[in-house]
Amino acid sequence: MEFRREDSGTVSAMFEPIEVDLLRNVTSQLLQMLGSVDADDPAMLAQPAIRRLLPDAYPNDPEAAEEFRRFTADGLLEGKLANATTVLAALGDDEPADASLDAAAHDPLPVPIVLTEQQVQSWLRTLTDLRLVLADRLQIDPHGTPQLDDEQAHVVNDVYNWLGMMQESLVYAIDA
Repeated sequence: MEFRREDSGTVSAMFEPIEVDLLRNVTSQLLQMLGSVDADDPAMLAQPAIRRLLPDAYPNDPEAAEEFRRFTADGLLEGKLANATTVLAALGDDEPADASLDAAAHDPLPVPIVLTEQQVQSWLRTLTDLRLVLADRLQIDPHGTPQLDDEQAHVVNDVYNWLGMMQESLVYAIDA
């Protein structure tokens, strides 16, 4: 999968079916997580993955940060939900997100994805959100090194890196 800018101004890529299913799966999980967030629940907002998605605007002033979050969290969550929904729509959400990824291995035909300029922005934002959540799960330190080291962490790290490559390809395509 590599994105490229078309003469029409759109950006396109050919995805393997397994890639579509994987992206659909992680994006659906992100939607579920975001949809369950109660912006009025301090305990929920204190969860590390949510804090990465809704960081403090004033890290040295907890009172100002809380006030800012009170006025902005709902709008930010709505935007993140809309962006992730745009990604799912572009992928074609005709299959359940929890369907077995093995099914994609039997369908060898690449899946064309064509994005408008507005969709590209939603994709970039959603890829960032996905990577932020996975970075939290992997406990990635400021130097980019995952601190978790178990078998599942290696799979999550592979997905994290794949999303980064996809994001990079998309950025290069829109800069072309």
